[in-house]
Amino acid sequence: MTGFKLDPQMRGFIDRYLEVSSLSTATSVSQQRSDYDRVVQHFRHAHPPGISCSESVADGRHGKIPLRRYRYRDDNDDALVMFIHGGGFILGGLDSHDDICAELCAATGYELVSVDYRLSPEHFHPIHLDDIEDAFDHCRQDNVILVGVSAGGTLAAALCQRLRLQPRKPAGQVLIYPSLGGDCFDLDSYRVNADAPLLKTSDILFYRGARCETDRLPMDDPEFYPLVADDFAATPPTIAFSADIDPLRDDASLYVSKLRDAGVAAEWINEPGLVHDFLRARHSSDAAAAAFQRICAAITRLARQNLQLRGHNT
Repeated sequence: MTGFKLDPQMRGFIDRYLEVSSLSTATSVSQQRSDYDRVVQHFRHAHPPGISCSESVADGRHGKIPLRRYRYRDDNDDALVMFIHGGGFILGGLDSHDDICAELCAATGYELVSVDYRLSPEHFHPIHLDDIEDAFDHCRQDNVILVGVSAGGTLAAALCQRLRLQPRKPAGQVLIYPSLGGDCFDLDSYRVNADAPLLKTSDILFYRGARCETDRLPMDDPEFYPLVADDFAATPPTIAFSADIDPLRDDASLYVSKLRDAGVAAEWINEPGLVHDFLRARHSSDAAAAAFQRICAAITRLARQNLQLRGHNT
């Protein structure tokens, strides 16, 4: 961790994280999943009072897609949040961000649906995105805000690209340390944060390769790497969050710049002193907690803005 301007409280979080698991991409996928599960359990928190959960499935072109719905006691049906978890396309599921989803639901008051999309190496691009699109079709709400974390941010931005000319598409997206293809653009963060705690540039390249069945990567496919798209004009309003000590930091910055150039309402919020996966530090770092509150506020802001555009009173 030498040379990085870490938030002091994040140092303790990182130490505990690495005591539980190094999450090395040099190990097998099954070992990485076991290590990730230990991290999830170690940092897991109880749901806020008033949260209820239910399980359901969506019918998808590749089979059933498990969903978990969160509702708050003072439920606000003005919008629905669709949550897309991270994990490098090989890790995660309904349990990996369960407490985060519950707290997002309680903070915003909106119903939240978490999607258990298929993972690699059992399934390859574009099956992950197909599952997300099919889950979105299953959510019969006009005001859907996507929340994508890390690899989930890839899928959220890719879904917005896929649906941008369709009559029904997401009303907005909140991206949290998203991976969008910045390595194609020689971005500075991939060099200065190459050995950042919890996610290294080499890890990103490993996860990128794990998404595909062959050695040929579809680097020019905007559904694989949203930053390479030719046209961003119909993208919904976007708020992208990055961790300053993360190779992916500049992905969010460049994406927002491209959206703004296309006339899309977009905002980049970089969180100083924080690292990738800082959401898990929201109860141990004041800086991470403040970032989490900004994320909750961003979801609410996009949902209310869309209602205003539709002529509703908020």
